[in-house]
Amino acid sequence: MNNVNESISKLPSFVPSTVNDGTQPDSGFEDVLQLACNENPRGPSLKVLDALEQAQCSLNRYPDSDGLRLKSQLAERLGVSVFQITLAAGSSGVLDLITKVTLSPNSEVIVDEYCFTLYPILVYATHGNLVTVSAKNWKIDFSAMLGAITASTRLIFVTNPGNPLGTCTEHEELVAFLDALPQRIWVVLDEAYFEYVRNSNFSNSVQLCQEYPNVILTRTFSKVYGLAGLRVGYGISSESMCEMLNRIRPPFNVNSLALTAAEVALDDRAYVQKCLELNETGRAYLYREFERMGLEYLDSQTNFITFNCGREAAPINTVLKKRGIFVRTLANYNLQNHLRVTIGLPEENKRFVATLEQILIN
Repeated sequence: MNNVNESISKLPSFVPSTVNDGTQPDSGFEDVLQLACNENPRGPSLKVLDALEQAQCSLNRYPDSDGLRLKSQLAERLGVSVFQITLAAGSSGVLDLITKVTLSPNSEVIVDEYCFTLYPILVYATHGNLVTVSAKNWKIDFSAMLGAITASTRLIFVTNPGNPLGTCTEHEELVAFLDALPQRIWVVLDEAYFEYVRNSNFSNSVQLCQEYPNVILTRTFSKVYGLAGLRVGYGISSESMCEMLNRIRPPFNVNSLALTAAEVALDDRAYVQKCLELNETGRAYLYREFERMGLEYLDSQTNFITFNCGREAAPINTVLKKRGIFVRTLANYNLQNHLRVTIGLPEENKRFVATLEQILIN
């Protein structure tokens, strides 16, 4: 197509992890298991659903463009100022704002080889250049990132825990990296899955935002809070960066239902704890089953597990889909033998394991 951003035209189309890919499950498998998108299988809490029902009476009104109630809740919870918080439609919306504010044509952005698939899209949309460094032991290699810095480097993405691998960076590693980094370079800490982390040495990223003015933290309500369909996320940064992000943020960019749901979900700590416990139980079960089947897996700090099928994963994935089970292939990361599966409800996990084992045996 003529007269379009050449960088965009070179990008492959984004392929979401959804069931709407044209594959029809075989007869008898109409009950689809969606284990590809890393959603909370329980969905939102009953308190959230009740609040949404009440909120529908005012859908003719625009939402609070600044989301002050939600910002105030987050500020109190995290110990930051409301003037450090940016709201958007999912953390992806915040990431979009960040790239628009920080990048100019030919700016360089450093990512690791297993980065979130959205990053290249955002970088090329702003005419930036992507610099990819290899991982080390399935984790970000910060030495490689430091070695890739040039005069044109403007931004570095650090996904923690990582997606699609589920591994995490510890606090001391991150501090050492930030101390060695030129202050002119922005660092985005993408923490979509931080609530699931069990590692006691996980980074205190809110504190890092206060200590390092070049650090921007992004989080979402799409995962443990079960609000993926409503799209609401937030960023934490210095007040000056927050002000810049809000200059280009579209008005009313988070809808009223999403704001209401996030406000209630944030306060429903008991429900979040139940979801985390369910995830822990499911993770332990899947670990045991993978070990029983002789399959290697990566120790995950998230609500998904990446595992090695022991052979090419694409044919296995095809049969899984035919049997109504949708997981994520990782061939785009050169992990042709790996699949990523969301930790589901107990009965979902059991069905997935039983089906996978049948496929591997046959």
